Amino acid sequence: MTLAARRWLPAIEAVGLLLIALPTALWLRTSAVWLLLPAAYLALAKRDLEGYGLTLRGVPGWRFHAALLAFVFGPYVAGHYLYGTWLLGMQFAWSLPENFFALALDHLLGVGLAEEFFFRAYMQTQFDRVWAPRWSLLGTRVGPGFILANTLFAACHVFHGGPVRLVVFFPGLLYGWLWARTGSVFVPAFYHGLSNILMAVMLASLSGP
Repeated sequence: MTLAARRWLPAIEAVGLLLIALPTALWLRTSAVWLLLPAAYLALAKRDLEGYGLTLRGVPGWRFHAALLAFVFGPYVAGHYLYGTWLLGMQFAWSLPENFFALALDHLLGVGLAEEFFFRAYMQTQFDRVWAPRWSLLGTRVGPGFILANTLFAACHVFHGGPVRLVVFFPGLLYGWLWARTGSVFVPAFYHGLSNILMAVMLASLSGP
């Protein structure tokens, strides 16, 4: 194999694993596949899982999280409120969805951690080995792998909800940036889960006019 061909191997490996993980996750109807399959593969390949984000090193301090909550998730909640009440004429009263704690645990671990491990910690890392990060973005560096991994992340959601689910591309940019910024999968996993939980709470809190 030529040196030029070897250059593409990390990306080919990631796409190959995606082609196994996606139908398996759809067949088994569980997002846990996105965590278990790459973790098992990396373990069999004897790769250091810490290099794929299973570490608390790099987790930012409280000021980082306070700023993120204030400037990203504050407007996120306000936008849902204004859209529902002003544009749709709905009533708003804070309410938790049914089985809230089970739902929260599922979104933080079953969805957030699993999907972020595959698409950011594994896939974005593999793509970065082919296309080195070369763009500065809010204190970190990203590259084509940041966009490509997120595009595939959004495309996979079409199989569970149709084309409207492509909208997850936009929050996915935040998760990809968080991965590049911290190197710990637990940070984007937490905010991925939090996004889903907040969405569920806002939907439960809005009722028809």
